[in-house]
Amino acid sequence: MKRLAFIMAVIFVFSNTFSLCADADGIAASKKQNALYVSADKYVIMESGTKSFLAGSGSNESFSASHLTKLMTLLLACEKIDQKKLSLKSEITVGERANSQQDPQIWLDNGEKIKLSELIKAVTIGNANDACVAISEAVEADEKKFLNLMNQKAKSLGMTKTVYSDCTGVSDKSITTAHDTALLCAELLKKDYLFDYFTKWRDFVRGGKTELVNQNTLVKSYNGITGLKACVSNDGSCIIAASAKRGDMSLVCVAVGSSSDDMRAVDARNMLDYGFSEFQIYKPTVDKEFFDDMRITHGEVEKVSVSLSKPFKLVIKRGTSSQMEVEAKREEYVSAPKKKGDIVGNIAVKNGENTVFSADLLIKKDVERLSVFGAFKKLLSALIGE
Repeated sequence: MKRLAFIMAVIFVFSNTFSLCADADGIAASKKQNALYVSADKYVIMESGTKSFLAGSGSNESFSASHLTKLMTLLLACEKIDQKKLSLKSEITVGERANSQQDPQIWLDNGEKIKLSELIKAVTIGNANDACVAISEAVEADEKKFLNLMNQKAKSLGMTKTVYSDCTGVSDKSITTAHDTALLCAELLKKDYLFDYFTKWRDFVRGGKTELVNQNTLVKSYNGITGLKACVSNDGSCIIAASAKRGDMSLVCVAVGSSSDDMRAVDARNMLDYGFSEFQIYKPTVDKEFFDDMRITHGEVEKVSVSLSKPFKLVIKRGTSSQMEVEAKREEYVSAPKKKGDIVGNIAVKNGENTVFSADLLIKKDVERLSVFGAFKKLLSALIGE
């Protein structure tokens, strides 16, 4: 305890004396900002709603995904739940492959029946390999097909440096990066029903026969904690992917290679604290007429709804909102035919010469050109109406 207290004291002095810079693709911590200290070799801080990169070091360097692999298995199970092909109450029959997995496990028996909710609990809290395999087989019985699903999903999320070779992370051939993992976490955080699992400190499964204890100690004390997973890799590397939400901002941080289990939690706390203290969600204001229905000439309809190509919010440094300038342009009207997704305007937010946000205004549905018969019918309707 004395040694830990000494280490923490040194960290406190160091963190208030120096500041560390982020990667070239991130935002550096200046002397005017709160210092950010992370003992991990590789780390990243991301705002999950906008997927904005806030800070990091070595965030695109590959490492053995270890138990973080299980997050992708969970995501694929969630997709089946969302599609109503599985439910948390689904009863899963444990197969031989799940039964033969190495520790950590919940000692599932071959042929045992267990609810999907119990398996998810065992993976989110306990990192159980056997429960993870049972989940994967409930999604797709064929192991190779499930791996294909994992890698296809990673690609669709922009996880360009991630390759999965198993569903649990036991294999060292499953690799990822801190940035890729943050993207995966951001997607998982959309699944509200996982919140109670990810934030549980201690629980039991299999009728109380197996105890689960969460390695992510932040779930016990951090304000706004929402998950996700802590573990130690096969090579002894301390890893954590943690998330928290305060107000309308949700942060994800990933640290790989923290100096100890205790420092793993300290690293995550430091990163989350830094993100919440230094950044904020900024929602630009624009005249409401900008989002009014677009007038269409020569179309089957006279107006069509429009929407932005991405959410109208961004992450900015605290105290810089007064520096933001919003530029919004849209067509007065357009001529048919028009296709869903056609661009009819643009909105941009600038900080000086730098564009920090840009989105297109898009037509929400197809509009066909009005035919001669349609024009006659429309004219006749107007005459009868008079």
